[in-house]
Amino acid sequence: MDKALADSLDRYIFKLQEVANQLKGSRSNEFRKANGNNAAIALKSATDFLAYCALVALFRRNIGALSEPSCVAVIAVPSHWQLSHVDDAAKIILKDIKGVRVCLHPTSKHRRGWEIDAAEILESGEKLIIFAQEGSVLHEDFELTATLYDRLAVCDVRHLRALCVFRRCGKLTDEEAAVIGEQASERMEAIFRRDQPASRAAAKLLEAARIGSANERRLDVTKGFGEASVWADALKRDLKDWRQGKLPWAEVDKGCLLYGPPGTGKTRFAAALAAHCGLHLEATSIPKWQAFKDGDLGDMLKAMYQAFNAAKENAPCLLFLDEFDAIGDRAKFPSRHETYSTTVVNALLECLDGTEGREGVIVLGACNYPEKIDPALLRSGRLEKHVRFPLPDATARGEILEFHLPNLAGDAALKEIGARLPGKSGADLERLAREARRIARKESRDVNISDVRSLVEVPTPLDAKTLYRVAIHEAGHAIVTRALLLGKVERVEIYDNVESFATTVDANGGTFIQSPSRAFLTRWDAMKMITADLAGAAAEDLIFGHRSNWSTGNRGSDFAKATMLAIRMVTEYAFGNSLFYLPESVDITSSPKLWEDLALRDDVTEILGEQYQRARDMLDGLKPALLKLADALVKHKRLDAPQLEPYWPGSRKVPSSTTQSRNRRQH
Repeated sequence: MDKALADSLDRYIFKLQEVANQLKGSRSNEFRKANGNNAAIALKSATDFLAYCALVALFRRNIGALSEPSCVAVIAVPSHWQLSHVDDAAKIILKDIKGVRVCLHPTSKHRRGWEIDAAEILESGEKLIIFAQEGSVLHEDFELTATLYDRLAVCDVRHLRALCVFRRCGKLTDEEAAVIGEQASERMEAIFRRDQPASRAAAKLLEAARIGSANERRLDVTKGFGEASVWADALKRDLKDWRQGKLPWAEVDKGCLLYGPPGTGKTRFAAALAAHCGLHLEATSIPKWQAFKDGDLGDMLKAMYQAFNAAKENAPCLLFLDEFDAIGDRAKFPSRHETYSTTVVNALLECLDGTEGREGVIVLGACNYPEKIDPALLRSGRLEKHVRFPLPDATARGEILEFHLPNLAGDAALKEIGARLPGKSGADLERLAREARRIARKESRDVNISDVRSLVEVPTPLDAKTLYRVAIHEAGHAIVTRALLLGKVERVEIYDNVESFATTVDANGGTFIQSPSRAFLTRWDAMKMITADLAGAAAEDLIFGHRSNWSTGNRGSDFAKATMLAIRMVTEYAFGNSLFYLPESVDITSSPKLWEDLALRDDVTEILGEQYQRARDMLDGLKPALLKLADALVKHKRLDAPQLEPYWPGSRKVPSSTTQSRNRRQH
């Protein structure tokens, strides 16, 4: 800058009382009445004051560089502060200074190019101050011409305490100031309300941070989450070796997709995984990107790039993307949304590929329907690991209840309650704990085990007739599975809700099978699997002349599994009446869409009908064994593999009453 310009800038920095008249529009009259400029700005806007103070400090320490004849200053603004808030403060300082231009840099570059014309801005001959979001990509021309780089230090503890004085918000400790400094710029007005203690808002923020930190530490991700627990433990070991330089980043999993039923705790698992592996957590979701600002394509992409940039800045970091199936599949987008959606998927592919490098960033996606996701996003180098996230098992349910009811941790009764809630998700258990705490609050005391028990619906005891039907159903599954050599039957259980209770499945009984891994599948293999799925209903039909609704009703039911396999037989395996190969040609999550294909409906109906009849015919020929096994189940409630041996068709072994009596006592 020339000497006159430098003097003018210096005057605006050091003689703050003259700046009151420079605030925009409606604020000017109020500032003219103010005796001190700092106080006036602070009283009008907490956000403007903090940005103003940060800019004054930055200009002071860079006065030499700013006075150069040609100056292009690139100022990085922390990602939790909006550029527009800094721009407002800059206008206060620079409004009357001629020859200085302020530019708000876009946070991302679209495929069609930059939204600003750098050449036009640079050709103007004006001194240029560029505010860019920290971590975002800078325009190539600005990188070449920049003469000054600096970072705006917003929320300095001295500025926060000064704001407290002007707004009469009391005193702040260093810890309170630190947590306030981490908040988004738009939250400052709520934190620094006039005549209200800012320490109160800080205390709430600190408590929330402490609770979140404690939750992450206490939740054990290595137990109770099936394959996800195995992966979490392996990831921790790999990251440890990477940090020690023993393992290159190329050998660490770049991304993982967790999929499973709603409410299973995938989000909470992500937070606990980050703590378990010592990673910073950056959590967002596809719907949040879609709802960012006006929700147009530019806003969507801006939110996406900001999330990945924030993860890179905080590496090593776990970037958690919830509702990942909302991204969609380019092959299935309706024509009216095709351009928008395809551009979004392509941009996400670019982010996941990490062409600019994302070492130290692990992307964890979570969804309910992985089949709705574009296959390109799930390939190697992107979300390459696919882990089914199951409903919690009996042990995990007890741990989840302890997690939400820490004063009852270690109580055997709480673990027993958790074991008797099969089919309940993590969200269900959290709601149960919340209701128990509400009961205790009404009586002004700590929650106890009786509060929890009062909220658990006790299953209705099964009468002898119903229990026998359950036994016939499960015996049908077991005998057909054994006869068709589909795997080892590990155990068969039924639950009378008096002596025996469900702990593994939310049902009245269960047949548990260890199936061998298959390198390939024949048409006969698929047919046998369907036959076994339908054998429970066929057994009821054979013995009682009709079947119950136990075989249907949800996605995991016997008929649902059989139907899904039959659809794949026709569309993917060419095992139907045609030889075509049409993978994913039908949305199996939408029943109306499924049955619009009449040819498919006929093929599936034929397969299911044939295998249902096959199961019934098989059991008719093995009826004595079916009845014998059902009687044993009614008596003992549970039969493990060795105890099942005498009941298989053709077996000459005699049941051991001693062993079975002992088994009955245990269950």
